[in-house]
Amino acid sequence: MKVLYLDDDTISRFLVCQAVKDKYEIDAVEKAEEAFELAKNNDYEILLIDINLNDPNIDGFGVLEKLKTFSHLKDSTYIAHTNYFGEEWKLKCIDGGFHYYNPKPFMLSEFEKLIKK
Repeated sequence: MKVLYLDDDTISRFLVCQAVKDKYEIDAVEKAEEAFELAKNNDYEILLIDINLNDPNIDGFGVLEKLKTFSHLKDSTYIAHTNYFGEEWKLKCIDGGFHYYNPKPFMLSEFEKLIKK
């Protein structure tokens, strides 16, 4: 299974990559443009996207919107992975087009269950 992970936080990228590297092929990037370039040429089954990218031009919702225009990613699973937590943010992410919501910090066992869905 191929995963694209977009997060501006180096530690988060490291932790997620360490957690899944033995089970999944993961490409982890810091910037939206890097994610778009990789997504053009790869069939990712899961796209894990941080909401707050510290980019004044785009956030995770904007990234989601653009990635969903790639025809080969239309059946992919999109997961919001964010420091924003609570029922309000969960609903905002789901209503905004994500399939799942995974707040940080995460429990590895819960994260693995989510990825397996």
